[in-house]
Amino acid sequence: MSSPQQPVDRYAQFLGIEVTGHGGGHAVSTVTVTEDHLNPHETTHGAFVFALVGTAVAAAANDDEHTGVASAIHIDYLRPTRLGDTLRAEANVGERLPKEDIFIIRVTDPADQVIARATARFTRRVRTR
Repeated sequence: MSSPQQPVDRYAQFLGIEVTGHGGGHAVSTVTVTEDHLNPHETTHGAFVFALVGTAVAAAANDDEHTGVASAIHIDYLRPTRLGDTLRAEANVGERLPKEDIFIIRVTDPADQVIARATARFTRRVRTR
């Protein structure tokens, strides 16, 4: 029996983000910062870091049984990163409520320093197909 195929996240592909581990309340997204990801200060754009977080948590919230729909994401930016840095966002379910999941997402740099921390609330729905 073949394993289910992982969903394609076209936006993540466009941004150069690789996602591993889909569903079950856990996923990781990684990317190496390129010139296209920089802001005018020559540091990684906050919106790009947010997209990295969103990609990881969306993958964690969706699986063969459930589809997760974001209702809130809060992010704190703690340290800047720069061209060439490899960033890693790890999303884990922190609280499982009757119809929602609350996720904790950590974004780390190559030295494993936390550069951003986020929480996200996703409504959990039974997949209909």
